[in-house]
Amino acid sequence: MSGGRSLRVLMLGWEYPPRYVGGLGKASQGIACGLAACGIEVLFVLPGFGLSQHAANLQVTGVHEWLQRHTGAPGDNATRATGHPEWVRSSARLLPYRSIRSVELQPSDREGHDEAIYGSQLGCEVERFAGEVGRMAAHACADLVHAHDWMTFPAAIAAADRHCIPLFLHVHSTEYDRSGNGANEAIAAIERHAFDCATHIFAVSDYTRSILIERYAVPAPKISVVYNAPDEAAIATIPLPLAAPGVRRPWVVFLGRLTFQKGPDHFLRAAAIVARHNAEARFLMCGSGDMLETLRALAHELGMADRVEFRGFLDPPAVDKLLGQSSLLVMSSVSEPFGLVALEALRAGTPVIVSRQSGVREVLGHSLQVDFWDHDKLADQMLAVLRLPPLGMQLVEEGRRQLEQLSWEDSAQRIIESYADGGAVAGAAGA
Repeated sequence: MSGGRSLRVLMLGWEYPPRYVGGLGKASQGIACGLAACGIEVLFVLPGFGLSQHAANLQVTGVHEWLQRHTGAPGDNATRATGHPEWVRSSARLLPYRSIRSVELQPSDREGHDEAIYGSQLGCEVERFAGEVGRMAAHACADLVHAHDWMTFPAAIAAADRHCIPLFLHVHSTEYDRSGNGANEAIAAIERHAFDCATHIFAVSDYTRSILIERYAVPAPKISVVYNAPDEAAIATIPLPLAAPGVRRPWVVFLGRLTFQKGPDHFLRAAAIVARHNAEARFLMCGSGDMLETLRALAHELGMADRVEFRGFLDPPAVDKLLGQSSLLVMSSVSEPFGLVALEALRAGTPVIVSRQSGVREVLGHSLQVDFWDHDKLADQMLAVLRLPPLGMQLVEEGRRQLEQLSWEDSAQRIIESYADGGAVAGAAGA
């Protein structure tokens, strides 16, 4: 790295702990921390504002606060020395999973599908963020831009264009994952344009890489697979489950957004079969989303409303506590680029069943796997784990051994190699 300093990465995201909706925030944090541990300087930028926090090689900030602190005020042309920006934890305004009425990205004639998933004013927020990051890039002295998710892609393009620096995109999900054949064409177009502009693309699984090639015509050599990783420190502190029956409650857990992509309706249909054969099992649906009322009605229709609990969105401590008490986690996703929730379950000593339509199955070869639509087979696997605690213990032990092969620092090293191959050089952006 030239210039006597480390490579500087301007990283863009809309979700970061402690504010997040799902796995994207945790993955973004893992990647940023992994890069920092490898000596890369990361400035992580989100919309909004937040509390101050400092960490070596890591700075995260709301774009408004950064502009105010380093250029005078948002939109102001005054400049001053940037030094080392503070690490500021920010709450983002780009929140796509809210059930509100109008969507400004494009009119929707799909019975409110876009309204339920993407919320109000999102198009304006994406555009505003892009403009602010474009102004910020003139002073941030970054050597490259690395963006997470489609909402930050226009901002990433603006920043990279401003300084003619390499553009790297991290794909945690595509519009075809979120919406299937009912994809919002405006959002898919944003993704497609960004993929064309990118120097290189990181996919979280081979499953996602294949979607980028088939749906977006991205050349295969332009994509690297970089797997997500578990929280290593947490795994070491949580004991394996005991084999004796009755130690854990007969809870079968769905944990994720209650939306098409995650397949909560498929979970319920398989659960109804299990309920007929296991009188003790209860089914916990943890999360929020546009399908909530539909799922309540489906539980009633299936005659199992008294066996299902809708617990809403849970924060990380509540998730860990719940998983530590439960007998099984089921990931019934229709299209899941990775699936960090499976790693969280194994961390808590909880066996998992994963969808074959997921990326996490690539790193959990010795696991129970099933097509999301095969309700009978899914029910059979659920019943087997509930009836045979030693089977659950074996699944956890084998899963944890496989997780030992994953780490955020290893993932960061793969990213750094791609930075170099893509022409990223320390000091390229100048002062």
